[in-house]
Order: sequence, then C-alpha cells, then structure tokens
Amino acid sequence: MHLDAFRMKHFRMLVALDERKKVSSVAEMFGISQPSLSRTLSELEIVAGHRLFERTHRGTTFTAEGEVLLHYARTVLTDTARAKYDMEVAAAGKRGSVSIGTVMTPASDFIVPALTAVQEQYADLDFNITVASSDTLLAQIMAGQLDFAVCRIGREFNEAKFEYLPLGHETLRMVVALTHPLAERQSVSGSDLTGLDWALQPAGSYLRNVVEDYHRRNGIIPKSIVSTSSELLTLFLVRESGRVGIFAQTVAELYDRHGMLRALRIDTDINLPGFGLLHLKGRELSASAKLVYQAILKLAETDKAMP
Repeated sequence: MHLDAFRMKHFRMLVALDERKKVSSVAEMFGISQPSLSRTLSELEIVAGHRLFERTHRGTTFTAEGEVLLHYARTVLTDTARAKYDMEVAAAGKRGSVSIGTVMTPASDFIVPALTAVQEQYADLDFNITVASSDTLLAQIMAGQLDFAVCRIGREFNEAKFEYLPLGHETLRMVVALTHPLAERQSVSGSDLTGLDWALQPAGSYLRNVVEDYHRRNGIIPKSIVSTSSELLTLFLVRESGRVGIFAQTVAELYDRHGMLRALRIDTDINLPGFGLLHLKGRELSASAKLVYQAILKLAETDKAMP
C-alpha cells in the first residue's frame, strides 16, 4: 500500500463520487472522459491494495475499505481548506480562527466566558461556533469540521476515538408562553402535561429520546408534536401556538427572566448524562484552538474549586 501516491485531485474525486454516485457525472465534473476516470479509480484500488468500490446498475458505492479511505479524504480536504484560510488570515496580520461545537448549556457556562477571556489577550482571533446536538457535533468533529466540542458521546460513537474530559451536567426545563394556563402554577406534575401540544427535537435525536423516556415514565401523552432542531423556531412555536417546549435550564431561565417565556416549576427535572470537552485523538489542535481549549479547562477547574 502506497497511500503517499494519492494526490489532492484523487481525494476530491473520491468525495465527488460519494456525493454523485455516477462515474459519468464525476467525469464530467473533472472534465475528463468516463473511461479515463474509470482507469484512475482502478489504479487507486491497486495503489491502496484493497477493493474500494462496488459498481452496480444504481451507481458506484464504497466498500468498507473504501469508506475508511473516504473518511480520510474528507479530513484531508477539510484540513487543507482550513490551512489555506488560516494562511490568508495570517497574511492579513491576524492570529487565526477556531471552530468550536457545543450543546446548549456549555454555550453560556463555558464557551462564552472562555471566548471573552481569550479575546482580552488576543483580540484578532476569529471564532466559528456551532450549537447543535451531540451526535451532529461528533459527526462534524469526525469530518474535521470542528477543532473540538463540548458535548456528550452517544452510544453510536466509539469513545476510544476521542480525548474526553468531563466538565459538568445538563438539566432540561419545560417552557410555555406567559399566557399558557400552566404559566402561573406554583407546581406542575406529569398529569398536568398530558394532552398538550409540544415542540420537540426531531424524532430519533438524543434529546428527543430523553424526553420521550420522560413522557413514558410520567404517563404523559402529547396531543400533537411539532419536531424541529431549530431553537428559534421552538421559541416562536411556544410563544405563538401555545405549545410546551424544552430548553437547557440556563436558556429557559434566561427567557423567563426577560419575560419571553415561563419556565415551569415541574416536580421532576429532566437530567442528562454529563458533557465534556473532547477532540479527536491523534489530531493536534492548532495554536489558536489550544488557547480556547485551555481557557475552558481553566474555567472548569475554577468551578470545581468553588465551595
């Protein structure tokens, strides 16, 4: 196997083939004939020492070995694009950029304070922040789109692939509009929540599974559910259509303090497994990413030291 014979063009071909499935379409994209591309793909299999593709009437798919190579092709292309951008940033006299992922609670508890602390010393850093579910963030880390993230590792991911440092726990709070019949209740039980309309994360997502488990344990049967991954749309649905929504406790209490929603005084909280700071093993963080990473660690150590 001589993977050093692979060029950037070959990696781009692999990614394009995964996206388009048809050799003819990829050949047209690269401005070459279909037989020429087919020969190139066969040569790549020889160089790799493995069969990389399955050719069927529906198109070309990747074998298990091909999927491994495809993953690294995407990583190389992503890292190369980041390197190009960071060099342009450096040429403009700036320090660089950092791409971070986070679930909701750490966004306010760790990410914002860490960025503020870093920018006090390095005002020329660019930050790209993605707030999403843990499974989405982990997929982006695996694809090389994020430097690191603050989230949890789901069962569908191999923990051995990540460097993981626990940071804290997350609690969910239910919210309703200020005009909702439950808004002024001093205590809300599971029986009060059955038969209501809800706005929840998409079916199959980690948070949706947690909420559905909570519903089952407390005998809550929703009347109807709107599924969305958008925090903003959830906010509008709760405010304008009388639905029950769920946010991280820090976000729910923020909306409550500013009179946008009412965080329900429920008799049982929805507690999630702990989240942590993680990145891929074997992938060195850039100097800029290390600054933010260390700032988050410092905040975590300070929290632990507080009585």
